[in-house]
Amino acid sequence: MNLSNSDRYRIGHSPRPAQESCAPLDAFIADMRAEAPYIVGFPANLDFGFSRFAGLLDIFATNVGDPDSEDKARVGVKDMELAVVDFVARLANGDPSRTYGYVTGGGTEANQFGLDRGCDLLPQARIYCSRATHYSVRKSAKLMRKELVVVDCDEQGRIDIDALARACDADTGRGAVVVANIGTTMTGAIDDVDAIITAASAAGRVYVHLDAALSGLILPFTPERAAWGFVRKEVGSVTVCMHKALGMPMPSALALCRSELVSSEVAGEYIGATDATLAGCRSGLAVALIWQSLAAQGMAGLELTAQTSLEMAERAVEKLADAGLRPSRNPLSIMVTFDRPAEWICRKYHLATVGDRARIVTVSHVRKQVIDELCHDVATDGR
Repeated sequence: MNLSNSDRYRIGHSPRPAQESCAPLDAFIADMRAEAPYIVGFPANLDFGFSRFAGLLDIFATNVGDPDSEDKARVGVKDMELAVVDFVARLANGDPSRTYGYVTGGGTEANQFGLDRGCDLLPQARIYCSRATHYSVRKSAKLMRKELVVVDCDEQGRIDIDALARACDADTGRGAVVVANIGTTMTGAIDDVDAIITAASAAGRVYVHLDAALSGLILPFTPERAAWGFVRKEVGSVTVCMHKALGMPMPSALALCRSELVSSEVAGEYIGATDATLAGCRSGLAVALIWQSLAAQGMAGLELTAQTSLEMAERAVEKLADAGLRPSRNPLSIMVTFDRPAEWICRKYHLATVGDRARIVTVSHVRKQVIDELCHDVATDGR
C-alpha cells in the first residue's frame, strides 16, 4: 500500500470537514473517468451510465434469502431479481421454471455456489479443472476442503480431454465434479462440454459447472447459442458475471443451478425467508441496476452489443498483426492475446499479462482509436 495514500485516507477521531472528506472521492471519480478509455486489458465493461438513478444511493435495499421467498424486512427488489434469473436462464438454454438463481457479489461466489451444489450431490467426488481455470476455483476448493485435480490444457487452451479421462479413470465410483470454462481467463478458450462428460464418466456420475463469467452474455449470440448452457443434463450450474460484458458500477454475477439441486429452508425466524444462497443478504442496488440495464437493452440490444464486441476483436487482431505482435483469438471470444509490449505500454493500457503474452478484452467501451493508439505506441517504442 502507498503510505502517503494511507495517511491521506486515515480516519481520525475528529470529523473531517465536508470539503476535505469529499475531495478524495471527487479526485478518484475524475481520475477514473479520464483513465476509463485505456482500461482495455480486463473484462469490465465501462460503457454504462446510471446517474439518473442516483436516488438509489440514498435508500437501503437488500434482498434477504431466496429471491422467490418473501422476507420480513421487505426492503428489497426480489421481483427484479427473479426477472433477471428468468432472462439469463433462458439465455443459458435453461427452463426458468426449473432454474434457481440469485445475484452474487461476483464470479468467485457464483463459482463456489455451483461447486457446492455439485459436491453436495456427489460428496465423494473430487473437483477437476484445467490449468487455465480461474483461480477462484482453487480458492473455493480450499475453503470447501475438497481435493482439486488440475489437468493440462490442449493446444487450443481447452482442458485436455485425454488427461481428464486418465485422472477420472483413477476415481472409478466416486463421481466427478468438473469445471468447464466457457471462455478461459486469459485466452477465451471454450471447453468441449460433451467431451468432458464422456471423459469424466470413467469416475461415475458427472456434474459439470460452467464458468461463463464473460462469455455468458456473448456466446448466446453466436452460432453456438443452441449448444451451450443447460442443454446437457450433466450441467448443473452456470456462472455469468454482470459487470463484465453488461457493465456495472460494482462487481456482480449471477449464480444459476437446476432447481432440484437446492433445498431451501427457513434461515431464521426473524428473517422469515428460505435461503439457499451463500451470501444471505445481497445488494438490492446491484440487482436494481442489473435489471434496468437488461430491461433497457432487451435481447436485441444485448445481441447488438455482443456482435459489436466480436467485430472489434476481429479488428484488433488485424491491427495487432500489422504491428507485428502475433495476435491470437478464439473466434467466439472477445479476448485477444499478443506479444507482451514494453512495461510502460502494459501500464498505460492496463493490460493483463502472463509470461510473454498480453491481453485485451474488447468490451463496449474499447474503441478503435485506443487500439490504434496502442499499436502506434508499440511501433514507436524506443525511437
